[in-house]
Amino acid sequence: MGCEFLGKTLKPGAACPPIVFLKLDHNMFGSAGCNALCEGLKTNEMIKTLSMCYCGIDQEGSRSLFEVLIFQKSKLEELILTGNQLRNEGVKQVLNGVSIAKELKKIYLADNQFNEEESVLEGIKNCMARNKSLARYDFRNNDLKDEGK
Repeated sequence: MGCEFLGKTLKPGAACPPIVFLKLDHNMFGSAGCNALCEGLKTNEMIKTLSMCYCGIDQEGSRSLFEVLIFQKSKLEELILTGNQLRNEGVKQVLNGVSIAKELKKIYLADNQFNEEESVLEGIKNCMARNKSLARYDFRNNDLKDEGK
């Protein structure tokens, strides 16, 4: 319910002062809360940093995150999703959005329980090839090994 309220508040035209930094770390709202929040964020032109660490977001929230990332007028520069459970399917969806995001400079996907499945590695490679503004990738504490090709 709180995420739904925030989502409505962050929509363009809402009577809310422009928010550029939103930190929601350690709130266990899960994918349902993420989806409700992203309803407002997917057309938000002001937010620059969004932090949702350890919020219980799994692959069910990845489509909403993708929609936030691909918004043409987005000013999002930093997306911090450390400590969620996106796993391979969710990370692939997020990386697809990251490859399109025009302003994104930093993506934090540490501790999201994904591995070096070929399609995940392809998603990472695609991001690095397509998104020239992205300068920081954080993939710590996932199951990536030296053998990954």
